[in-house]
Amino acid sequence: MLRNIVGYRSRPMALFLRSNAISAHYGSSLGNPGLAGVAGIIKNSAGHVHLAYQIALGTGTSVLAELTTVWRGLELALTHGLAPLVVEVDATALLLADVQHVFREANGAADHLAKEAASLQLTQVFHHNDITGVLSGILCLDKRGVPHLLRR
Repeated sequence: MLRNIVGYRSRPMALFLRSNAISAHYGSSLGNPGLAGVAGIIKNSAGHVHLAYQIALGTGTSVLAELTTVWRGLELALTHGLAPLVVEVDATALLLADVQHVFREANGAADHLAKEAASLQLTQVFHHNDITGVLSGILCLDKRGVPHLLRR
């Protein structure tokens, strides 16, 4: 279970005491953009620190730093067998989304775009009027509830 909590300072309720780790992540940008770095502490519900990290990012924005610290913290937690987590962040920009798991078959359009970006090394932003071709077809099927067949 992944939860973003602002200003959360007490230990989680008993529901989260099983094997969950508490992960506090912070990103910083000295200017916006400016020199940026991230840090995090992953500890258990009793306060025992499993690991701490800090990473210099070079130049970036505060939103980039906050997103990167959660991503790197989750990556480290998975690598070290410390999942699931309760994630604490102090950036309200990260609270604009409710993070939920979906299978790749239910996320065909994003899967298609990610594979295309990786294979062609593309960076693009599509607005509604820009969506054509294969992507348009995948989105049309998705809107009708037809699962996307994965290409490998």
